[in-house]
Amino acid sequence: MRSRELEDRLEEWGREYGGSRYELHDMASPIASLVKWGGRAPQGLGRIVLNTPADEVQTVYEAMQKDGHRVPALVLMLEYQKPGQPLESKLYQLRRMGENLGRTRYYFHLRVARDRVARSIGLQTEEVEG
Repeated sequence: MRSRELEDRLEEWGREYGGSRYELHDMASPIASLVKWGGRAPQGLGRIVLNTPADEVQTVYEAMQKDGHRVPALVLMLEYQKPGQPLESKLYQLRRMGENLGRTRYYFHLRVARDRVARSIGLQTEEVEG
């Protein structure tokens, strides 16, 4: 059950934070902003976290980026924010970002990232299937 809950959280995060050019720049999509605010967002508020399940995953993703786990964070982003994309395309994007990974290392870093998210949001890593 915990594994499905983790997958649901990651998939929701991918839908909410992915799907545009903005995810690599820590910016909200203009469409997501319109949906969230029911029109134009209030000015001067900066980034507002509502603590939705997707926001919790985003917080972990940002922490990974900052604390030296950039590669697992990038793999997590590619896996869940570009779900229909072939693995070769994801590996190509990683190479463009300066990370040359093969299939085995990609899945290793995905496991590391999923375990980090699971621990951070209170799910047991032993029950998480990679």
